[in-house]
Amino acid sequence: MTQFVSRYIEGYATITEPLRTLTRKSETWKWEKRQGNAFAELKRKLTNVGVMAYFDPRKATEIMVDASPHGLGAMLIQEGRVVSYASRSLTDVESRYSQTEREMLAVVFGVEKFHIYLYGSTFIVITDHKPLLGIIGSCKPTSVRIDRWRLRLMPHEFTLSYRPGKDAENPADNLSRHQK
Repeated sequence: MTQFVSRYIEGYATITEPLRTLTRKSETWKWEKRQGNAFAELKRKLTNVGVMAYFDPRKATEIMVDASPHGLGAMLIQEGRVVSYASRSLTDVESRYSQTEREMLAVVFGVEKFHIYLYGSTFIVITDHKPLLGIIGSCKPTSVRIDRWRLRLMPHEFTLSYRPGKDAENPADNLSRHQK
C-alpha cells in the first residue's frame, strides 16, 4: 500500500529493504529489530511528508542521481525544490555491477523514471561519479552494457554535471543508501 505514495518519500527503497527481505522465498520469515525499525521509520515518513513543488515546464530542471551497492536514487528538482523522488533496490545481478555501471544505471533509471517531465526539454543530470563525464560525453565504445544504456539516453537532451559525493548538497545519495 505504501508503494502508491513512494515517490513522495525520500529514501523509500532504502527504508523498505529490511521489510522486502521478508518476502523473498530464500529467506525465512522472521520479524527482527531491523524490520521493526524500518516499519517505524516508514510510518514516520508517511506522516511527515515534506512540501514538494509542482512541475513547471518553463523552469530549469535538474535530476540528482546516485547509486550504492544496494539501490538507486533520483530526485527531480526545479529551482532547488523537490518535485519528485524515485528509488529502487538493485537486483542480485545489478548488485554485482562495477560502481561505474551502477552509477550509469542510476542515470538511466532517473531519466526514464522522470521521462514524462523531461522529454523534449533540456535538463541537467547531477552525479557524484566523475568517470561518467567521460563515458557519456564520448563516442568511444565502452562495455556493451554501457553502450546500450547510452543508446537509451539518446532521445533526451541533457548535460551531465559532477558534484562530489561528500557534498551534503546531493540528497540523492541518501536515497540510494542501505540502512543497517
